[in-house]
Amino acid sequence: MKITKINANTSIYSKRPVFAADDDDFDSEDEDIVVEDPEEDSVGEQIDDLSDAIEDVQDSVDEVEEDEVDIEQDVNIAGHYIAECERCHGIFISPVVESEQDILSIDGVCPICGKETQQDLNWVIRDKKEERGEV
Repeated sequence: MKITKINANTSIYSKRPVFAADDDDFDSEDEDIVVEDPEEDSVGEQIDDLSDAIEDVQDSVDEVEEDEVDIEQDVNIAGHYIAECERCHGIFISPVVESEQDILSIDGVCPICGKETQQDLNWVIRDKKEERGEV
């Protein structure tokens, strides 16, 4: 062991990181410390393990079943108001349906900006088939 005198004003630099030991590292003398030698496993064993893992993933992917598509095809938005947010001026379909009452605006959370705003009900969606009497 080589002992070197160091002046108190000298900085010490190390190429290796220095780690402090935890108290937990020295508490239990009964535990066996197992150090695995990375060269102990042969390359062939590592390839076999990797192949088994890939097969397990493939089996789990193969077992996935797709859900049946059950989407309602008749989405009727005719008669709904188109609203305009007074804050962000975003335009969206309102859940309010046209009725005999004259509604100019509603208050609520804008689906575009996410803020509590007043929304002007400016337009109504009309079905072209209804207008032509084809329904």
